[in-house]
Order: sequence, then structure tokens, then C-alpha cells
Amino acid sequence: MNHNADVNKHQPAVGIDLGTTYSVVAYLDSTGRPATILNGAGELLTPSAVLFDEGDIVVGKEAAKASVVAPDAYADCFKRDMGGIRFRRNVRGIEVPPEVLSAFILERLKQDAERRLGPVRQVVITVPAFFDETRRRATQDAGRLAGLEVLDIINEPTAAALAYGFQHGFFADSSAGHNAGPMRVLVHDLGGGTFDVTILEINGTQFRALATDGDVQLGGKDFDERLVDYLAEKFREAHGVDPRSDPQDAAQLWLDAQQLKHTLSERSKANVVCFHAGIRLRLDVTREQFEDLTRDLLERTETTTSLVVKEAGLDWSKIDRVLLVGGSSRMPMVAEMLARVTGKQPDRSASPDEAVAHGAALYAGMLMQQAGDSAVSKCQLINVNSHSLGVVGLDGKTKTRVNVVLIPKNSPLPSRAVRTFQTARPDQRSVKVSVVEGESHRPEECIPLGECVVRDLEPGLPKGTAIQVEYSYASNGRISVSARIPQSRQSAHVELQRGGSHTLENLETWRARLSGREPSSGRGFSPSDSVALVDPKDRGSVMRRLDALYTKIGKAVANVALPKSLSRSQQAAQEAAASLNSARTILKEAEIRKQSAAGGAESVHVSSQLAQAKTHVEQANTQAEFAFLVLGRDCGSAGVKLAGLEPILKEIAELKKGIE
Repeated sequence: MNHNADVNKHQPAVGIDLGTTYSVVAYLDSTGRPATILNGAGELLTPSAVLFDEGDIVVGKEAAKASVVAPDAYADCFKRDMGGIRFRRNVRGIEVPPEVLSAFILERLKQDAERRLGPVRQVVITVPAFFDETRRRATQDAGRLAGLEVLDIINEPTAAALAYGFQHGFFADSSAGHNAGPMRVLVHDLGGGTFDVTILEINGTQFRALATDGDVQLGGKDFDERLVDYLAEKFREAHGVDPRSDPQDAAQLWLDAQQLKHTLSERSKANVVCFHAGIRLRLDVTREQFEDLTRDLLERTETTTSLVVKEAGLDWSKIDRVLLVGGSSRMPMVAEMLARVTGKQPDRSASPDEAVAHGAALYAGMLMQQAGDSAVSKCQLINVNSHSLGVVGLDGKTKTRVNVVLIPKNSPLPSRAVRTFQTARPDQRSVKVSVVEGESHRPEECIPLGECVVRDLEPGLPKGTAIQVEYSYASNGRISVSARIPQSRQSAHVELQRGGSHTLENLETWRARLSGREPSSGRGFSPSDSVALVDPKDRGSVMRRLDALYTKIGKAVANVALPKSLSRSQQAAQEAAASLNSARTILKEAEIRKQSAAGGAESVHVSSQLAQAKTHVEQANTQAEFAFLVLGRDCGSAGVKLAGLEPILKEIAELKKGIE
């Protein structure tokens, strides 16, 4: 207790929005206001992306940019895989759990926070409201691997509502702004990879969730994918080849599609240049075309939103505000759909990117009791469970196993339920209560959470002896199950906590493995070490590694004396590199103009130039990487041997033996 008290005394409250595509860390400043902590690059958002590059583990923007060069060493969007034992990413030939990849993101955010605040250990992490218990446990595992003590996790829409309430002064005065009574707010949270919608009733400093629903496989990434497929099909129709067939070109296509989506949120029309197999294709895409491509995705969010209102026992006239959060909510079609369905203009006052992290920091302040006598410390959260909780029983008529729901979905927490069952046979000596989470009546379609067993029952109990099961779900997510046999006065109790499985190896072990070093060797990484990280039976894995090595050779020899037979490919590489440097210079100038723009029409014009400059840099980078790859391959075919390239050439030779 004393240790925790010391930590609470010196560490500000920290909240982390661990996002699918971007993550944010925030804290409460000395005045008790939430503030975002800039990352090492001086930016608010850190891409949830990881690159494992020859001894280095790169997290964030630089990792995302390098995805085109080394797609086999890159991972993103792994939040969707959280809690799934079978869902592991193949990174450099190694199967990596999503908890480990998420831990690298959290570790980076922890480091960013510590540069600003000093030592950080205790945090609150947000999760989608529709995350089930397994995914929530996995999130805590990721925090533990990153060296964090996760005080609690909070649903993302609830965190956004907290930030909204603080921003609008509901905490400051219980009578401020809501003399007419409680305000019902629908939080529509469309993020990069997940979608949540929650209705909360805000009454002063009390935040009561009424209903929640969502989709953990729907987000901005799915809208990007529609553009990727559209662009790839247009390229295939024009030239008979598919850019998605090449890992590097496919990675660039994803980046182009994402940038195209962002541009179409600001403009009604945009263009993109697709590059594959030495062919360039310029394509124009309108906002209307994009909306047609993704209409069914938007309709899924509309259906879920309407369903939540119904589950809350309300109609649209009873909803006071519709709050937009999540980066993907910037797409104009989202606000237009909500305005049409709700009859209300969506509220954009909360920062789509920062609101969730700010709410998490406020909640951390409540838990750490750092807010003193302020209204934040008195704030009360009343949440609901996003999935039904039940026990597995035996149907008396069909003799089949069924899920008997004890605490239905959207029950206010804390919640308690008692149900009486019966023994299935005479002289039954033990009773096992299996706890599951899910809506289905079929246990196999639900998620098992644990078991509660009453053992050594007295002999001779008749069939049908009463078993009383008490099920409670606390506000902090702890689930307690008690089973009691009144006739024999025997009982058992079990508490299921999100303590994590503690079966994953520590992050340093994964770091060493993924960076090509044995955990105990202490030696650095050399190119030949990565042979063990490539699956020799997977031709695609070998070819991707060969491309990466040839690209390195091309970069190394671009400006050295080479045989005349290589002059054409060397000149192409030099020209591509010069174009990339020129594009970067133009981008830097555009960024400077953006900083000094006066606003209004000038700001819009400069923003457009900046977006175009960023696109040109990405295109030039793709072309340069391809030119280096071609030059490297030509050098390999010509048998060029230069000092310093021996380890790379040796690895290439070993890899080629395996596929010949």
C-alpha cells in the first residue's frame, strides 16, 4: 500500500487510447485538465504500427512508412486479433501474438509519457465497448508486458463522454448547463479498426451507460480496403496485372488508399498514381464513387446505431446529443447519415483523435484520487456489460447443453443474479458450473470464462437436488460465481479476474527473437542471422527477403563505379533518388508555409498543397525503392562483388539454394 501511495503521489494520472490504427497517451496536468502528450516526433498521434528491422524495433510513423520496403517485417491493425489464440501475425517468419505487438506500442507510449512526466507505471487503457472478456484480458496482458500496471480499462465511448462532459463544464457545477434534467448522449465511435455506439445519460458528474453495441471488425481500415480493391481492379483492367500480387506494391497501395480517403474527406475529387511492374497509372476518384464503394459498410453502422437506441428503450426524440469521435468519423458521409437518421446535427466539439485518451486520463485521476475535492474525483460511472453472462446447464427435455443467461447484455453494473438448478443424476458427487460470455444459447458459440466446482458432495443425494448459483458482475469487471447445495450446506466460490494469463514470454525475449538475436547472446544482428527468420518452405517468404536484400545492394551501389552493362539501371536509380529528394524538399517547404499560413482561403490552399506534396513523396519513395531493387538484382545477375556486401551476397546465395 505504501508503494502505491508513493507512486500515486508522484505520477500524474495517465490514460492510453490503444487504437487499431493510431494510439494516443494523455495525462492530467497540475490544474486537473487532460492534455495529450506529444510523441518523439512531436505529433499527437502514434501509428499503431511495428517494424522489425535488423536489430531495431521501430514503432509509429517511421514503421508505417517502411512497410513498403519490408512488408514481411511489418505489422499493423493487430488490435482486431486481440484475445484470439489462433490469430498470430507472421513477422519475419515468426508467429507473434497480438498482445506482444500491442505491448511494443504501449512501451513506446510509456517512453513518450516518461519524457514529459518522469517515471510512469500506473495507467488506464481504453478498449472498444464491444470487446468481450477475452479481449479485455489480452489488453491487460499487453500492458503488463510493456511494464505497466493497468489500474483499469474503460470503454472508449464512455471515455469520450467523460472528456465531453469535462469540456462542457458538467463537472464544474452540478447545476451548470442541465437545469432541464439529465442529458442523453449517443456516442458514435468509428475508429480505424473497430466501431462502437453507446448511449449515456449524463446528470452532473454521474455518467450512466444505458446501452452499447458495436463491431470489432469494422472501421476505417475496411473503408481503405474498398479503395485498395477498386484501384487494383482498375489497374488490372488497364494492364492485365494486379499490384496486390507484389507485397511491396500492395503495401504502397494501402498507403495510397488511406491518403486518398483522407483527401476525399476534404475534397470532392482526388487522384492517385498506382505503380506496379514498371507501369504507372493515374486514376481519378470522386467522393461519390468512394461512398458508393462503401455504402454497405456505412449501413452496418446505421443498423447498429438504430439497434442501440431500441435496446435502450428510447426513440430518437429522447436523444439530446449525437457525439462523433474516432478518426473515421471525419468522412462526411458519417455525419450526413447520422443527421438523416437522428434528425440532429452531430456534435463535433470533442476532438475525434484525443477525446478517448483524455477521458481515460480523467478516469485514471478518479482511480488514483489525485483530483482532490474537485468534481472529477466525485464523478460516478455506471456502465453496462456489452455481452451477456451465463452458465452452462443441461436442458431437461433435450438433454443438450445450453447457455442459461443470468446477466443479460446491457445490464447496469454492478449486477447480481441468482438461479436454482438441479443435479442431473442420483448420488452426484460434484457439481461444475461453467461460466460463459455470449448471446447464443449454444455454449460452443460462447466464450468460456472459467469454472466453479463444488466437490465431495455427501453420498446419496437424489437426482434433482437443488443447486443455487449466484452470479455477480462488479463495476470493475470482476465476475464472481458461487454455487451452493442448500440440502448439504456445501458451497464453492470463484472470482474471475482480468489478471491475464501470464503465459507469454517477456517483451525482452520477444525483442531479441524478432531482432535476430538470441536472448542471452548479447550479440548484434547481421544479415546472415535473418536466414533463420525466413521460412525456407515458403517461397513467398524467401522471395520477399531476397527483394529486401537486393534493394539494399541497389542503395549501396547507386553512386559507385559499376560495369558499363549496369549503367542504365544505375542511372534510373540515381534519377529516382533525385526525384525523391526533390519531393522531400517541396514537402518541407509546404510544411513551413502551412505553419505561417494566415488562415481562411490561404490555409485551405496551403493544406491542399501539403497533401499533394505528401502524396508525391510517397509516390517518389515507391519509385526509388523499385529502382534500387532493379539495380540490386542486375548487380546480382552480373556477379558484382564490392567490399562490405559479402554478408548480404552470402545470404542471397543461401536463400537461392533453397528455391532452386
